[in-house]
Amino acid sequence: MYGLLMEASWLLMIFWFWKLAQLFRFYERGLIFVAETIRCIQVLGIVCVCGWLMMTAWHFAPRPEYHEFVPHGQTAGAQVVQVVKHNYRFGFFSFDYGTGIDFGYLLVGVSVVFSAWIMDEGRKMREEQELTV
Repeated sequence: MYGLLMEASWLLMIFWFWKLAQLFRFYERGLIFVAETIRCIQVLGIVCVCGWLMMTAWHFAPRPEYHEFVPHGQTAGAQVVQVVKHNYRFGFFSFDYGTGIDFGYLLVGVSVVFSAWIMDEGRKMREEQELTV
């Protein structure tokens, strides 16, 4: 489960960068308040929320056990290789309330989806005004 979550998180991150590049291509063509661009922004927010869900699942996933490694030809306790576990996190959007679960990506993802919804409502109002005489 642990390895599967790590692989899925890499794929999700690659997908996120692909959608971000697609968003910039829309901007390059001058398509800012159009449905395709807004849908792309919504997908970026949803992917961010999915990433948070995966990180939370990874937090609770059982980790592989590390055993003491004794080199060949030596007795136990003579030389021990210590395995150090690192916990990497992007600290700019870190909201950890002592639970070990970072709520930053959830907040960012929901904010992006909410912003895209506001942009979509503005787009709809503009389209209605263009049809009004």
